[in-house]
Amino acid sequence: MADIFLKRGGEPAATYVPNIFIDEYMAQANGEFVKIYLYLLRCMGDTGGAPLSISDMADRFDHTEKDVKRALKYWEKMHLLRLEFNEKEELAGICLLDSPAMHDAPDEPGPKPRTTDADASQAAPAREAETARREYTPDELMQFEEDDAVQELLFVAERYLGHTLNNTEIQTILYWFDRLHFSQDLIESLIEQCVAKGHSSVRYMDKIALSWAEQDIHTLAQANEESDRHSSAVHTVIRSFGISGRNLVDYELAYVRKWAGEMGFSDEIIASACQRTIRSAHRISFEYADTILGSWKKQNVCSLKDIELLDAQYQEAQKNAAGKTASRRTAKGTTVNRFSGFPQRTYDFEELEKELLTR
Repeated sequence: MADIFLKRGGEPAATYVPNIFIDEYMAQANGEFVKIYLYLLRCMGDTGGAPLSISDMADRFDHTEKDVKRALKYWEKMHLLRLEFNEKEELAGICLLDSPAMHDAPDEPGPKPRTTDADASQAAPAREAETARREYTPDELMQFEEDDAVQELLFVAERYLGHTLNNTEIQTILYWFDRLHFSQDLIESLIEQCVAKGHSSVRYMDKIALSWAEQDIHTLAQANEESDRHSSAVHTVIRSFGISGRNLVDYELAYVRKWAGEMGFSDEIIASACQRTIRSAHRISFEYADTILGSWKKQNVCSLKDIELLDAQYQEAQKNAAGKTASRRTAKGTTVNRFSGFPQRTYDFEELEKELLTR
């Protein structure tokens, strides 16, 4: 087989991505966080420090502003950028750092980084030490064996993975349970979901676990809530209703779960219901949209074509009803008097005239 040579047809605009980011940080980071960091690099190379807003980034990636802030805080914790705040505690600058060593670089002119008190400054190292990965000794493993929850957890993991756990896999699962403080349900759900998607590697699962830990997710309820907030159906509702600057609250998420889960509607159908709600009610109303979707469910709507067919049938019914109403009005408009019910007589006026002349 001949060698393949890569060629470039021109000199397109490019964004420089540090190798250390690809080698050390990208694999373990949440995919949405990676998007934000790459976009910052792109903006830095393109604008050279032009103004940038949280809302602009949220709109570009169809995120909420809270999602963008969470990503920025994550990369700040990874020492790849520094957030700078003004006197009103408002984000006023983002300084991209070339390497972790740049975290200790002298301050630059402009808004100063936000400072914290002594307790807060000591909390970060303490937390890193608490969650630091370590290998458990044989004595510690023996102690874990006496914990019924741990034994059940390892048993369930073996059932899902289909083989006896090796020492590395046991150490990793214990790390989630002991150091990351994940609940038993959360760990079992993590393993179940990964296996169901064809990823049976505990190393792959560990990357997801680290991502959850960075987002302060430690229970199954928190993981489900985070999944709901970032599901495609939720983004569809936020975009269709024009919601900005906030996430959906619990009762709103319950509606979205109902529409996408219990009713089984696609994002397109949910979007259509939300858009019709705005056109009819002129406001955001989850109750109104629920009424529309409930009606479609009863009529076995499964696609946008089904909705178009219902619309056509409705328009035809309205047209027929309007025609009947017009006919009744026309009939009522005819003048009817009290003599109209009797048979009318006809006269031959020439014969009457001859009869009168004869007389």
